[in-house]
Amino acid sequence: MEIRKILIPLDGSQESAKAFAWGLDMAEKYHSELVLVHVVDMNEKMTALDQVTMSGYVPSEIMEEGYRLLSQFARKVPPSVKLETMVRIGAPPQTLYSLWKDTGADHIVMGSRGLGAVRSIVMGSVSQYVLHHVTCSVTIVR
Repeated sequence: MEIRKILIPLDGSQESAKAFAWGLDMAEKYHSELVLVHVVDMNEKMTALDQVTMSGYVPSEIMEEGYRLLSQFARKVPPSVKLETMVRIGAPPQTLYSLWKDTGADHIVMGSRGLGAVRSIVMGSVSQYVLHHVTCSVTIVR
């Protein structure tokens, strides 16, 4: 089995931290590149009125918060593992799908549930969406 690039979405939840540990272990074992990503869901960060009145402007504090989160994890990645980090704005399920296609990741490691406001009982809506839409292998970590 060849795993060249592993995409790991991180949202600050305990499940995503476990997914990071799992993905880092895989990256070291298979000499894979890691892509750590944080998706800012503006629907959770700002009210609808704020989003309309700001006309697509994203406050720098929101982006910086995402990069701070990613840097906490990036510090744990040894220099031998190639690493890319990115913060994106959008609906997490569709944004992760687009990132998977854009990065060419051949494996995704993600938590079973994140910090999102809407949670399903067994598995989060984001992980369900990703699992059912991507064609690469996916590891869901609980």
